[in-house]
Amino acid sequence: MWVIGTLLSWLFLSACNGTGNLVKIGDGPLGAVSLERLATRGTTAQYGGPPASFQASHPAEIQSAQLTLLLSGLHISGIERATPTDGAAGYPLFSSDEVAFLAPFISKALAEAEQNQRVKFSVKDDGFITDGTLYVYRNLFRVSLSHYRTKPGHTDGQLASYKLAFRPGEAVVNTDTPQSWMIIEPDQPRIAVSMNALNQLPPPTAAQPAEPIAAGTASGTLPAPMPDQSRLQQELQATKDLVVKQAEELQRVKAELDSVRRQLADKELAAPKAKQKVMPRKPAPSP
Repeated sequence: MWVIGTLLSWLFLSACNGTGNLVKIGDGPLGAVSLERLATRGTTAQYGGPPASFQASHPAEIQSAQLTLLLSGLHISGIERATPTDGAAGYPLFSSDEVAFLAPFISKALAEAEQNQRVKFSVKDDGFITDGTLYVYRNLFRVSLSHYRTKPGHTDGQLASYKLAFRPGEAVVNTDTPQSWMIIEPDQPRIAVSMNALNQLPPPTAAQPAEPIAAGTASGTLPAPMPDQSRLQQELQATKDLVVKQAEELQRVKAELDSVRRQLADKELAAPKAKQKVMPRKPAPSP
């Protein structure tokens, strides 16, 4: 009986670690979105009690706009970069193009998902793969990361050092109790985001001010980085302001130069013309 229980456990682990049935929802040059079916481990002599199964509130009608808010707010920290201070506050997990690509496909996947399925997403960037899973449970979005910028076919050796976060931090549910099946993916960073809190957020804008982000696996909060698009817009605005300032300065110098020219012209007109000097005639000699 112990052997049977061990075999069933191994089969369950294998199914949940990527050999489960995948149903493709959509793909493209930027990545792919699929539905992954997770196996349910039944009650055995070794594992008595309720079955340790995956639980999701599917199908779920989630609009693309709400998923855009979710994906845009996800950040990742614990990344080693060339400059040590760059990754201290975290980076957006997805670019704006990746968010625009993923949101409608994930919305479609959640609408078609069954209770034992979760959404599997992946994006490709410069030959590297970032992928993970997402599902809805009650009023929560649960997101986990499987690889971050990893070569295809390779495991992510840095996975345990990453932390998922969300900005703004008040939407993060740190008290969320993991389901029992999650023990098979202990190294995957994961986060739970409140759907209710997400509904209260304004649509994402490029000029959205930086706010603290809250890690899903830590109690403290980290300062949020400035989004790349926002930084570029600020630099563009600064350049425009400089051009306007230089144009105003040039106009002022031109006005001063015109004033000097007018003053010189007025002085020339007011100055008396010099009279031609008449030489006296010499008297004619007497006869």
